Amino acid sequence: MKKLTLEEIKAVEFNILVEFQKLCNEHDLKFYLCGGSLLGAIRHKGFIPWDDDIDICMARPEYMRLAGLVRDEKLNMPEWMRIVCFENGTSRFPFIKVLDKRYVVHNDFFKDSENDNLWIDLLPVDGIPEKEEESKQLFDTVTKYRKYVQMKYVRPFEGKSLGKKLVKPVLSVIAHIINTDRYNYKIVDMARKNVYEKSDWVGIVTEGLYGTKEAIPRDAYEKSIEVEFEGHKFLATSYWHEYLTNLFGDYMCLPPEDKRKTHDMKAYQR
Repeated sequence: MKKLTLEEIKAVEFNILVEFQKLCNEHDLKFYLCGGSLLGAIRHKGFIPWDDDIDICMARPEYMRLAGLVRDEKLNMPEWMRIVCFENGTSRFPFIKVLDKRYVVHNDFFKDSENDNLWIDLLPVDGIPEKEEESKQLFDTVTKYRKYVQMKYVRPFEGKSLGKKLVKPVLSVIAHIINTDRYNYKIVDMARKNVYEKSDWVGIVTEGLYGTKEAIPRDAYEKSIEVEFEGHKFLATSYWHEYLTNLFGDYMCLPPEDKRKTHDMKAYQR
């Protein structure tokens, strides 16, 4: 199999994004660029040069409608595309993954057949408690549960240090014994407890890597603008400046070179 370069990986992921946008347009579904992809759109009009993934999100009500369309096979997907999601029992991750079956991926850190194809993640946007202490507790608990789940899928004896290589097999055994996958159900239940339509604040909870910094006023989130990404137009929240400032600070300033890290993805064409 041919190993893909970073630029080739980006090209495959971008093609997934463009084809997924067509599906969403056909069914009046709206998704936004978010996280590093929104930063890339604003600062670079495309991928962050050293980045190798795409981040998109969708409000929970539309996200659930999409899950239903996938379950009922109502989407006219290209032959190479596959969509898996937790709600349909086709994914262990608490979000949707859109994959290209023509490419396979090897992950040095996790053993997971679900990640065997190149993909982009679609993250649900849920309600967030208005009180800061409750919001912080929500994100802290979700982060803890995510770590429990990850323990089950680490590759034994692989890691960047001897300590990690020795600890991983023990953690994996413990995680299998207590079945940490059940914590994904807890994550989804916690995320959906604050009903999107009734919440003044919303954000990405199930994979909320930035904690309370993810919070956006719902009325501002729902107002969209178009941004350029690799020569195409995609939607983003009108709250993009405040959102990026919360996540990255002075987001137009490039980080030091030693902080410009990729996920070191190894992808191959079948």
